[in-house]
Amino acid sequence: MNLPNENAPGQEGILGNYENKLPSFCYPSPATVKGRTLGALLRGERLTHLDCWKRFGSARLSHHVYVLRGDLGWPVQMIEQTVTTTDAGRHATIGVYFLSPEVIAAAGEHGQRFAEDCARIEAERRAA
Repeated sequence: MNLPNENAPGQEGILGNYENKLPSFCYPSPATVKGRTLGALLRGERLTHLDCWKRFGSARLSHHVYVLRGDLGWPVQMIEQTVTTTDAGRHATIGVYFLSPEVIAAAGEHGQRFAEDCARIEAERRAA
């Protein structure tokens, strides 16, 4: 009996649609911005582009999320939030990125160890 390849595009596989598949997580290096972004999300943090700029020195949070979603398979979510800017009180809509509690739980102990490594590296870089 030939079972469909679960990783092949356009095939549902034996587990049905995407929502019912068991998660298969890939992790970037914790020393990279993508890694430290994922580490923060795994700790339950919600990140904006300004957070990424201040913490990681990168103005490309949407790119890091794009790679986490696409190449690494993380279902990073985004909600829009209206904020007041320093530009005479003008309102702007920004994206706030996060992982659902279910995804964080599914990452399990390995995900939490990864998040701890990322936090350690982030603290070391701030201290340098």
